[in-house]
Amino acid sequence: MDASEAARVVLAGDAAHATAPVWAQGAALTLEDALVLADLLAGRSDWSEVGAAYETRRRPRVAHVQAMTDRMSRSGALPGWARRLLLPVIGPRSYRATYAPLREPVIA
Repeated sequence: MDASEAARVVLAGDAAHATAPVWAQGAALTLEDALVLADLLAGRSDWSEVGAAYETRRRPRVAHVQAMTDRMSRSGALPGWARRLLLPVIGPRSYRATYAPLREPVIA
């Protein structure tokens, strides 16, 4: 590599966006990251804008997963009696709302 070429590093998976372990989403996000990055690199001859495009494409999905894992972690802090009372009622609704955006295709 000569002086005109800058070294580039891409952070993916937990290195880029760690999540609470309640969903075990670290590996899934890492695979999605790899697919999106491969798609972006394959479609261009100039890779100078890939970093910004990668971040733009990944940020909404990752932010959703982080917010939902944080929410699930907080519900784990409820007293046992409250979890047993509330989660059977609100759990299924929360589950659908949480996973609905994750059913969208990763590569647009």
